[in-house]
Amino acid sequence: MVRTCDYPGCSNKDVADSPQSFHRFPVTDVALRKLWVLALGIHVDTKVEKIKKLRVCSAHFSDDDFLSTCPGQRQMKKRILKKSAVPAPQVNKTVAYQCSLQSRCSSGGGEIDI
Repeated sequence: MVRTCDYPGCSNKDVADSPQSFHRFPVTDVALRKLWVLALGIHVDTKVEKIKKLRVCSAHFSDDDFLSTCPGQRQMKKRILKKSAVPAPQVNKTVAYQCSLQSRCSSGGGEIDI
């Protein structure tokens, strides 16, 4: 089963050569979880069991939302979100542009909704 980003209007898929990374909702930090729920337009009373199954792709986070490696450290195998990161509509413009080329995230006139 191929996982799709749960951000409204995004159809990025978690496949082998995908440029996106996919991230789980913060379930233990209640305040941060509420921010994510509001960002995705999910009802605030949605059960945690359902929220645990949702994923958001890296197109909805800026580069500043990810932990970076220090000079001299090995490169991380996967991108890790900072604890304060909250998704937003297509903030990663490179990925958003790739989406528009694939007619996934483009609006009628070929413009990107960000």
